[in-house]
Amino acid sequence: MTADVDTRGLWWRWLFLLPGLAAVGYGVFGLVTADVPLDAWATWFVGSALLHDLVLAPIWIGLGWLAARVLPRAARPAAVVGGAVAGVLALVAFPFVLGFGADPDNPSFLPHDVGRNLLLIVLAVLLAAALWGTVATLRARRG
Repeated sequence: MTADVDTRGLWWRWLFLLPGLAAVGYGVFGLVTADVPLDAWATWFVGSALLHDLVLAPIWIGLGWLAARVLPRAARPAAVVGGAVAGVLALVAFPFVLGFGADPDNPSFLPHDVGRNLLLIVLAVLLAAALWGTVATLRARRG
């Protein structure tokens, strides 16, 4: 028994596939033609894939499971967006928090306490997400 699948309406997928393949080809061409130590690049590439698959993805899956058990349905989108924004901010700011690239001869490079500022911004994002989730939950209960 075979299922008949209508594939006539799937032509638009090529609009995404072809530019994506072109971008991958451009990146591979740049990697091969540039003066890049391929062993260091491969270590970074494999390490980042392992970090994602073994650390980040299980954390997100666990947080999603916990959110599904603890949070009301209306508050879940706010929690997901707040967590994702806070995570991306932390990921981008992490090298600066650790002081990578700091130059002792240039005190204007990192003149502020980046760790404290990151903490304040992440707290503001999470507070906004909590307010959004609370308002969404109250509206859902009224309606």
